Amino acid sequence: MNNIEAKSPEKLMRSRYSAYALQNSEYIFNTYSKASQKKQSLQEIDTWAKETQWVNLDVIDASEYKVTSEPTVTFEAIYKNNGSFYKMREKSSFIKEDKTWKYVDGSDLSFDELNSPKRNDVCLCSSGKKYKKCCGK
Repeated sequence: MNNIEAKSPEKLMRSRYSAYALQNSEYIFNTYSKASQKKQSLQEIDTWAKETQWVNLDVIDASEYKVTSEPTVTFEAIYKNNGSFYKMREKSSFIKEDKTWKYVDGSDLSFDELNSPKRNDVCLCSSGKKYKKCCGK
């Protein structure tokens, strides 16, 4: 996952989600735009990635993109942090720098705490399995 030449903003966003799930903070940092990197700390990204278990990603919308526009990808992600489940919704902006798609920032952010699933509830990861036989192991 060291190659950051995603073919579209949506593919870059999906690879960033995977990098968070795999705790690859260096990849996450390297996929920020140059201007956005100045506002980030590799240590903070690493800490957040290690404290968080990513459970599910759902892409809601991916705008058409052109080299002259700033495309967006809207997504919802479910994650677990400090024993609680959350749903995050974000509209991410991307630009092309040095012929490579880069993440700029997110807007329309929301973070909602979810009720923890009970053992026999359907798992939040959308596997269709009961929580106790999936992420609740």
